[in-house]
Amino acid sequence: MIVERFLSPPLDDNAYLVVDETSKEALVVDPALASQTILEKAKELGTSIKFILNTHGHADHTADNAPLQAATGAKIAIFEVEAGRLQRNARESVWYLSSPPPASKADILLKEGSEVRVGSLVLVAFHTPGHTEGSLSFYAPSQGLLFSGDTLFAGSCGRTDVAGGSPARMVMSLRRLGLLPPETRVLPGHGPETTIARETWIANLAYPVV
Repeated sequence: MIVERFLSPPLDDNAYLVVDETSKEALVVDPALASQTILEKAKELGTSIKFILNTHGHADHTADNAPLQAATGAKIAIFEVEAGRLQRNARESVWYLSSPPPASKADILLKEGSEVRVGSLVLVAFHTPGHTEGSLSFYAPSQGLLFSGDTLFAGSCGRTDVAGGSPARMVMSLRRLGLLPPETRVLPGHGPETTIARETWIANLAYPVV
């Protein structure tokens, strides 16, 4: 497996290209505004992008869904209760984008436990609400790898004082992720990579976080 990380505007988002080396199939986790760079790297690696996975529907993570899909034919996948955000993003202005992103629509509505496969690589969808009501984390058990979106960061977590956020649910989601094997690599939606073992603060959560 190859994982390429791209630091993208507008909010220093992490976009990930994940490649199964045997089949040369790939997926993208949260393209942000990095579609052109992702496409260039995919061409360099000789890989075909099959899926665009959204950890949640905020525009900073999903802005390039449509152009990346147009270039690759990849299917967009997001948690079922989060899908409506993709349509709303195209109608609403946000301070961190100069204009609303082009509309995109989910091809696959994920549920808790849904699996996405490229070649021999399997990612399992974990419903981890708190930042939004339909936030997902994607776990690759065979690789010991977690794409945590805006749920778990290195040393902190995503904001809960936004529409759809819930401090109490964030605590529940963090505690769930804290039960993963300590060596699990965590690739978040913002900031540096970490591991479950490093995030010892999760075990001490005793009240809702903001």
